[in-house]
Amino acid sequence: MVLFRESQQIFAGLPNVGDRGVMNRTKTLMYSDSQASCSVSPGFTSRLGVVGAERKTEPTTIQLFHSQRAAVARLQYAALQESSLAVLCGPGGSGVSTVMSALVTRLHEASHVVQIDVRQAEVSSQVAACKSAGNVVVTVDNCHLATVGMLGAVFEAIWMQSPRASVILGGRGRLMTVLSRDRGLVDKVLLRSVIHPLSVSETRSIVETHLTANGYACSESVWLVIHQIAAGILEDVFRLVAMARVVAGSQPNKAIQADDIEQIHERLHAAAA
Repeated sequence: MVLFRESQQIFAGLPNVGDRGVMNRTKTLMYSDSQASCSVSPGFTSRLGVVGAERKTEPTTIQLFHSQRAAVARLQYAALQESSLAVLCGPGGSGVSTVMSALVTRLHEASHVVQIDVRQAEVSSQVAACKSAGNVVVTVDNCHLATVGMLGAVFEAIWMQSPRASVILGGRGRLMTVLSRDRGLVDKVLLRSVIHPLSVSETRSIVETHLTANGYACSESVWLVIHQIAAGILEDVFRLVAMARVVAGSQPNKAIQADDIEQIHERLHAAAA
């Protein structure tokens, strides 16, 4: 129980946990999620009239959990339907971008895929002519950051040049609110897919794999407390597990307890604030 208190000096030497780059590196330590390897042309203006990046993706393996695998399967079906629009939603940290990357990998052989991030996308005032190369799939990530009219404009620019293209919009829950305000766009949605939080058994598997199996002693209730605090959100589970490893590694002769996880959460919450 005192393990966390005895190791507080470790946190003092760590970078601010609010730093996104730091947390990404921490998650990489805990979770080998092999992203698709891409070659991107900087400043590329896509042939669909949207400023973005056309990625040549090589097949690779991306580790997915149950809800993520189900989402990929549903979106793959939608992507193979001509002139379709599909929507992927999930809480922040649940793996929406990971699912989008996994989908692109799945479609590598069958489709010509263009990946766009809505934060960088702009609709060109003069849309160049487009000649479709087989089955065209356009994925647009971070759509929850879009304004009400932006998604409709991007969508129309894509279909003006490639009428048979499949479009997949990905983002957090606010994406559904943005869509609901554009009735014309809502009526075109073929499929909606939602990424659900991890199950209790999936959280337990992560804890056992990255703590217990690596020699970090912890009580039986640790995995349940981690699941409850993180509410099954993948990124938050890995954040807590990563910090638990740091603390446990500093005191190898003591087992980490549920109370230590609670205090780690309090410390992370205070630092993020």
